[in-house]
Amino acid sequence: MFRRIFSLVTLTFDKLIVKKKQESNFWILYTFLMTFTVSRLFVYIFPTIWFSTRGVHIHHFAYGFLLLAFSGIAAINSWPRKNARIIAVMYGIGLGLSTDEFAMWIRLDDDYWIRHSYDAVVFVGVLLFSIVYFSAFWRKILQIILLVHHKSRRIIKNKL
Repeated sequence: MFRRIFSLVTLTFDKLIVKKKQESNFWILYTFLMTFTVSRLFVYIFPTIWFSTRGVHIHHFAYGFLLLAFSGIAAINSWPRKNARIIAVMYGIGLGLSTDEFAMWIRLDDDYWIRHSYDAVVFVGVLLFSIVYFSAFWRKILQIILLVHHKSRRIIKNKL
């Protein structure tokens, strides 16, 4: 039974994600959501455990920014394609850690449970979900917008 379920999940993943060339985006979305969930659970269960150096509390968004920077450098410098999943996972974790404390770095306030972070996570999550599952739709919309814009510019240019 479990082999059958695993086989069906694998086939579904291949059909919906891999064949549509969305594997990296999927891993970014998945690790983003898992990182946010795990970090919230960790802070809720262990509110007094944190890393500090010389009396300065290092928030986990700092680690998120470092992961975002490192994965961005790795992606820009064209690491071999076989490392795309690793880069996507690093990016997703970094995005999850930094977005989890979005309110802290926007408001410069040490209130972890404020709503702004939840709003940011929902926004980023929906955006990533849309990229993973509806990228062909958004690509087509962009083509239509560019086509209309190009035609409008030509009409205006001809009237001048």
